[in-house]
Amino acid sequence: MQLVQGEEASSQPDPTHIVDYYRAQAVEHGSSPSSTMLDEIVRDKEIEAILLFLDRVSGRNLLEIGCGNGFLLEEIANRFGTRFAQHGLDLTRDMLTVARHRPIDCNWYLADVQKLPFASNTFDVIVSERVVINILDPEGQMRAFDEIARVLKPQGVVVAIEGFKTGLQNLNRARAEFLLPAIPEPDVNNWFTEQRWQSFLSNRFREFDSKEAAGLAPENFLSSHYFMTRFVHDAIKPEGGKLRNTEFAKFFSAALPPAGDYSPLRIKYLRKK
Repeated sequence: MQLVQGEEASSQPDPTHIVDYYRAQAVEHGSSPSSTMLDEIVRDKEIEAILLFLDRVSGRNLLEIGCGNGFLLEEIANRFGTRFAQHGLDLTRDMLTVARHRPIDCNWYLADVQKLPFASNTFDVIVSERVVINILDPEGQMRAFDEIARVLKPQGVVVAIEGFKTGLQNLNRARAEFLLPAIPEPDVNNWFTEQRWQSFLSNRFREFDSKEAAGLAPENFLSSHYFMTRFVHDAIKPEGGKLRNTEFAKFFSAALPPAGDYSPLRIKYLRKK
């Protein structure tokens, strides 16, 4: 693995409160999968979708950007053994401290996605879960896309789960019909508009066509779960009832196929142009 800079390389960090937020998550949750996502069903579905994608791709060098405490990389190692040469990168030192205790063969890097410490055309596969939305300024998000494209090999692939404003808007319209308060966008995120997402893809990437995406988790793979848990569940939940990871949520998330556009989180499959 050729590094452009040292392992500890990083560029201008994200706003302090974002780093502080994930530092607190590392302290509170340790090696738990809930360290970056408290909804256990969302986390399980994300991992299932990513593993399904990786089962279809070729190439050896794999980078997870925003690897957090390394939970996903351990899941990948458990599923695929040594098929991938794994590399995990995160901006939060406390997360990496936990990740380095994972019993897997992985190189760990403390760095910023806006200035990746790798040579161009290094990786075959890049994985990212809810990372670019943590960059609050659009210019920084564009730099992240530039860097991801730079370190990815020609025709390399990306699986990314990111947040979009449209799903939250649709969800809040449904909530308003039942006089439920709107769910705000988290202050540690800057979710994408459709236009901004397409502009960032630009000459860097193309999304998988229908043939390439056949058999993979659909883009709206979390929509029904969000509709049931963030709208229906809230509408019928008695005061003081459990908020998340309920039997209600588990049943309907297993029973219902994805439908509509009610989740801010979407999965995207990209190929470098």
